[in-house]
Amino acid sequence: MQFNLSARFGALMTVFSCLISFLCLTEFPVPAGFTVTAHTGCFGLKENSIEAIEAGIKAGAQIVEFDLQFTDSGEPVLSHDVPEEACVPLSDAFACLQKHPHIRANIDVKNTAHLECIPALAQAYGVTPQIFFTGIEADNVAAVLEKCPGIPYYLNADIHPFTDLNALAEHVAALGAVGVNIKGVKLSPRLTNVFHDRNLLVSVWTIDSRLSARYVLSMQPDNVTTRRPDLIRTYILSKEALIKSGCARGREIFSADCTKNLPAC
Repeated sequence: MQFNLSARFGALMTVFSCLISFLCLTEFPVPAGFTVTAHTGCFGLKENSIEAIEAGIKAGAQIVEFDLQFTDSGEPVLSHDVPEEACVPLSDAFACLQKHPHIRANIDVKNTAHLECIPALAQAYGVTPQIFFTGIEADNVAAVLEKCPGIPYYLNADIHPFTDLNALAEHVAALGAVGVNIKGVKLSPRLTNVFHDRNLLVSVWTIDSRLSARYVLSMQPDNVTTRRPDLIRTYILSKEALIKSGCARGREIFSADCTKNLPAC
């Protein structure tokens, strides 16, 4: 009896080891134009800080993320919640982007009240081609289109087991979004297939471990947001996979004006 239990345990551990090996060692192809986004608090740094933006860039992320809020006077600042203390002005983040024309910025919109000031500010710093929005729900799409026409955006979506993915993709396309932004645990191979068939992008957040990254990458999203961009790029994706991925898909989805500063692949 003891032998049988030991044998069963050994067999179970063998299966588990094989699964881990598959997730951790197998190289998965990534979609053309695949990008890594550095989370606004990457490497445990203070969220929505210039330090975190610069760290993400240094780690090799193609995109940096920060949250957008507005002060009582309407000044755009980097903050997740309604600002109650001094925050980094959005102009400082744009000044940083100006020094890195090959980097894009994912502006996670937390408040649309004064969104109309963003296009002029971006134009003043020459970073309009580098920015796009996330955090956009269906009920504030109209405000985005009215106040910031021409700035690409992802639609946030809450996926559940009974979601009609075809209908969702049609809805995203009808609203003029470039794709969908979802939690990594909500991703499925069918979702990426449905969206890619309609030339829409799939972005996931927030993936911070090697195991979860392997799992998510096996389903071929177009972007992964992570607090560990170095881990995703260095340990998860091989240099060969990144080189083979190219930049085609990103260039197809975003307009020429929004990708003219992307590096040649």
